[in-house]
Amino acid sequence: MRALTPKLSRPSAHALLHGIVLLWGCTAILGKQISIATIPLVWYRIALVVIVLAGLVPLRGHSLRLPWQRARSYFFVGVFIGIHWLCFYGAVKVAGVATGVLTLSTITFFTALIEPLLFGRRVDVRELVIGAFVVGGAALLLGVEVRAAPLGIALGLASSLFAACFGVMNGRLAQRDEPPERLMLYELVAAVATVSVCFVFVPSQFVAPWQLSSADVGWLAVLAVMCTVVPQVLILNVLRTLSPFTVALATNLESVYSLILAAILFHDEPLTHRFYLGAGVLFTLVGLNAARKARPTPGPDERAGSTTPA
Repeated sequence: MRALTPKLSRPSAHALLHGIVLLWGCTAILGKQISIATIPLVWYRIALVVIVLAGLVPLRGHSLRLPWQRARSYFFVGVFIGIHWLCFYGAVKVAGVATGVLTLSTITFFTALIEPLLFGRRVDVRELVIGAFVVGGAALLLGVEVRAAPLGIALGLASSLFAACFGVMNGRLAQRDEPPERLMLYELVAAVATVSVCFVFVPSQFVAPWQLSSADVGWLAVLAVMCTVVPQVLILNVLRTLSPFTVALATNLESVYSLILAAILFHDEPLTHRFYLGAGVLFTLVGLNAARKARPTPGPDERAGSTTPA
């Protein structure tokens, strides 16, 4: 098996992380372009990623075979990924994009609670405070007073919780001598199986491949490759250097990039002073956290990078 690429330096990891978040910011734009409903959209997105990764892993010189014990741990994480995407898009459908994004901003707070459990350290109160400020910054960013349906809020919070769980678990798995492409392949096989269960309960939602328009096929391909395969593989390399909390915090900038792209491309969402204030808060928090973790005293990032995975 080919050796893994060396760990990134901290500046390189931060730069790559923001490039990844920018790609994730394009998903909302692509979601607006794709005409099919939520469940088939998520299903096709993951299924296409699995097909691409199944071809990419052998091309990278890695075997598709894994010991069952290791594959089982990846499948477990994949179930969380599938549930996260279903809950997130469900929240958007029930309560709107703003509520979905705002509730997802609690991922930083959840990660601050969950990461110490898996990495064997005490909860950092500073991270909890940062997580609380992130929610405030996201609220300013979106100009939202949350009066959405309770089901929408519950789905959004569940989405955030599951995202925090699989993000932290991937932080542990990323330390293994495991090609990220193969890890993601096994995780997303479980994710697509999880989403497929939805069609048992709502079979009318299924859209056959020949029912897709040529435009939807093209946009789904872009969504699968550029906004899923590329960032999901790269984020595992980033997690070898940076902690899950740092990644979760930077992920909140996805909404900033999405709104900027929407304003440029569609001209239907003008950027107000609240947007600039909220974006400023989020960028400041990301910068302060990066500076705090860069100090010589060993912090969560350094411990994350040196932890032996379970």
